[in-house]
This record gives sequence, C-alpha cells and structure tokens, in this order.
Amino acid sequence: MLNATGPWVDHLRRMEDPNAAPSIRLSKGAHLVLKRTSPWKAALATPIDKYRITFALPWEDMLLLGTTDEEYEGDPADVSVNEKDIAQILDEAAFSVRDQQLQRDLVTYAFAGLRVLPGGPGDTAKAKRETVVTEGKGGMLSVAGGKWTTFRHIGRTVMQKLEALPGHPLGDDFEPISSLPKKLPLPGVANPRAVAHRLLVDGPAPGSRMAADTAKHLATHYGSLAFDIARMANENPELAERVHPDAPEIWAQVVWARDHEWAETPDDVLRRRTTLTIRGLATDEVRAKVQELLDRK
Repeated sequence: MLNATGPWVDHLRRMEDPNAAPSIRLSKGAHLVLKRTSPWKAALATPIDKYRITFALPWEDMLLLGTTDEEYEGDPADVSVNEKDIAQILDEAAFSVRDQQLQRDLVTYAFAGLRVLPGGPGDTAKAKRETVVTEGKGGMLSVAGGKWTTFRHIGRTVMQKLEALPGHPLGDDFEPISSLPKKLPLPGVANPRAVAHRLLVDGPAPGSRMAADTAKHLATHYGSLAFDIARMANENPELAERVHPDAPEIWAQVVWARDHEWAETPDDVLRRRTTLTIRGLATDEVRAKVQELLDRK
C-alpha cells in the first residue's frame, strides 16, 4: 500500500502503527490575489530576512502576493487565510510595491496551503524542502514533502521502492520502472504562442473570431488540447460564449472539465479548473449555469 496523502501522511501511518513517530511537520503558506492597478509583467522578489522572501508575481492578468511561512499544528482540513495573514502579506509587499496597488478592496481571492517538511526542530522557514519516504511495520510505504519541480523524480523513486517490496505490490504485469522513458512530455505540450496564433486564425465559429485574451488563456492552460476545446465551441456557438464578461474562459471549458477532467461540482470548475473564483467572478448566476452543464452528463 502507498500512502501519499500529503499533510495527512502521519495520520495514516498511525492507523497502521499507533506508535509511529512523527515523520513530518507542517508549514502554512498564505497568498493573496489582487486586481492590477497598472500593467505588470515582471516577477518581484523582496528579501524579508535571512531565510524568507516575499513575492509579487503577475498571474492570470492579476497580481499574486505571498507567501507566509509559519508552523501549523492544527487539522490540515481547517487551514485557511486569517486577518493576520492578510495584514502580513500586504505589509511585507509594501517594502517594494506602491501603496495604491495594495488596497484591501483590490483583493479578489485569498488561499492557504500546507508545506510538508521533514520532521525536526527549528523554524520552518529554515527547513529543507526534502522528500520523506518511510516504510511501516505493515509494509505501507509513505511518501511526503518535496517540491512541484521534483514530482517526477519523487514518483520514480517511490515506484522503484514499491518494486523492491516483498510480494511485488504492483503486480507481475506491471512494466518495470527502469524500462520507462525518463523524459515523457505532459499531454498537450506545445508552444503557447503558436497555439494561440492558430486559435485566432481559425476562430471559434464560422465567420467569427476568438478574442485574443481567450486564445491566450486556452493556449497557456491547455496547450494543444486547446484545439479540442475550440472544436467544441465551433460545433456549438453557445459554448464559445464567455462564462463571465470579465474573464477569458468560455463555456466549452466547463464541458471539457466535466468530460475530461473529472469535474463534478461547480467548485471543481470555478475554483480548481478555471480562474473564475480567484477573479471574484463566481456569481450565483454563473454557479447555477455551471451546475446545469454538469448535470447534463
């Protein structure tokens, strides 16, 4: 059995062995998303102390600020952004960002997550972002930590360890990890500019032209898979309409999320697979229509 449950990894380890010692600790990181007051193209990093940096990043035509770094000992399911986090992020950003860009009414979204760090003493800001792999008394392999940039290395390491366990838990028909290619492109990998150009040339429907911001959005989020979404919009003009006038997403993306990305709820679509929620545009009307499309499956 493989335990890859992130911040809950030790919870499962204690289900296997109530005496299992902690293998990880948690660090909370919060971010804010703000509307821009002026054009913003460059990423800005500002040192706060010897270990921490605060960022101001252009993201989805908005501004992303953060992050915090403090030890978290509560239930992972309860992690959220509080007033202290908001004040800290805005105060630290003020070292480098103009005041008019940091007004509270520009904040459209706030979110927090948990970093899974190796167990040990000291400030979480100083802890290394390493992967923790442990094997329990019952044979459960647990993996936690690491970074997004190393996810393939982590996956390969875990698969190699699973292969070596008694009884070969992956099964005799499983292809050895050593025989798999070390470089395998993700689905839809393509040059975003080339994809956006073709979307603009082809258009979403006969005699019409896709908006430039929608073409750019589809190209950067889906790569060459954007052509399949555009094809749906071409076949059904209603799906070529914007989900909200102030966002680049079109209704074809909702259908794509439903049919190809396992979306089951409005939050799956609006918060996890499009940018509507982070833009503050997930209105009741939008949610109702998204639910209607999801129900058609």
